[in-house]
Amino acid sequence: MFKQLKAEDYPLLKDHFDIHGWSLCEYSLSSIIAWNRCIYDVYYRRENELLFISEIEIEKPENRRLLLPLTSPFRCPLPAELAGWAARLGYRQYYYAPQDYLAAAGPAEVEKFFSVKEQPGYMDYVYNASDMAGLKGHKYSKKRNLLAQFDKQTKEVRQVRVEPITRENSGLCVSLLNEWAGDPEIGARLDMLNCERKAILNALKHFALLEMRGVMVVINGKITGFALGGRLSKDVFVLNFEKALDNVKGLYQFLDREFAAGLGSDYAFINKESDLGKPGLAKAKESYYPCRKVKSYILTLK
Repeated sequence: MFKQLKAEDYPLLKDHFDIHGWSLCEYSLSSIIAWNRCIYDVYYRRENELLFISEIEIEKPENRRLLLPLTSPFRCPLPAELAGWAARLGYRQYYYAPQDYLAAAGPAEVEKFFSVKEQPGYMDYVYNASDMAGLKGHKYSKKRNLLAQFDKQTKEVRQVRVEPITRENSGLCVSLLNEWAGDPEIGARLDMLNCERKAILNALKHFALLEMRGVMVVINGKITGFALGGRLSKDVFVLNFEKALDNVKGLYQFLDREFAAGLGSDYAFINKESDLGKPGLAKAKESYYPCRKVKSYILTLK
């Protein structure tokens, strides 16, 4: 039987995600919980070493799918196993099958059991954390120039402070979201849909429980932006949410750098999620020179 996923299930399930796993951001447990009940309801089922995750769309419950199962200890299931599990559980599709699964299992073997279709807009961008924190070398000269502009305008008339997000101060981020929600002009510029706002609020509400990390930028005593995310694997941290006022030149670049620096040496890579097929977002993600891009696929039972 599948159970509806709750934030309180995080300690129970995190061991399945703790060491290795699938390389797409959709397999970050904290992210799964944050987005739960926003666009879809999430359910889980444990069978010995297996963990199944199911998404059912809220508005169209007939649209339902599994994520690739997670095993403890982690292993790569055979395509025949995936097909058998899906049929037994009454599902036709797996979403977010990363390209590394297809490479490991063999495309020809996967296609014996599934039709394979790439998910446009769901390719993840992965970066060296040290590159984002240091911005060294000629290719990052434009980023350093924007940071110099940020430093110049804030040093002259403003006081800038960077604080780690904690359970105690996360309410400041909530207050900022509420302020933006009350200003349609800011909301339109930030391109923040209501479902994303709900996911951010979920993440902030359970920030400590989900072992999330992040930073906020305070200028002249007022919070102006924040970035937060959660663990994907032992080497990779996901930057799930990043929001800031767009009238401060270089603020987003400052946030990116401070978020990466705040991770220290705990994680070698940062996954900045996908571009959702938006050209502007794709351009912004490419400008940080990803060390790897991970494609996502839908597997449909034949």
